[in-house]
Amino acid sequence: SSFERLLNKEKADGRAEGWKDGRAKGKAEAVIELLEDLGDLSDSLKACIMEQTDLELLKKWHKAAAKAKSIEEFEQAVGLVQV
Repeated sequence: SSFERLLNKEKADGRAEGWKDGRAKGKAEAVIELLEDLGDLSDSLKACIMEQTDLELLKKWHKAAAKAKSIEEFEQAVGLVQV
C-alpha cells in the first residue's frame, strides 16, 4: 500500500540520517583525539567540533589536526581562531 511504502521510505531516511550523524560524530571525536595530543582543548572548541555535522568539513579538520603542531595552528588553519 501507499502507506507501507511511505513508512518504509521514512524508516530508510531515518537510518541514513542516523548513519550520517554517527559518521560525523566519529570523525569529530577523531579530530578531538588528535588535538588532545597537542594540549588542553577549550570546552568551546570541543563543542564547536562536536556540533559540526558536515562530513567534508570534518575530513578537512581531521587532516588539519593531523598536520598541526599546536592547537592554535589548527584553529588558524581551519578558521576557528578563539577570541
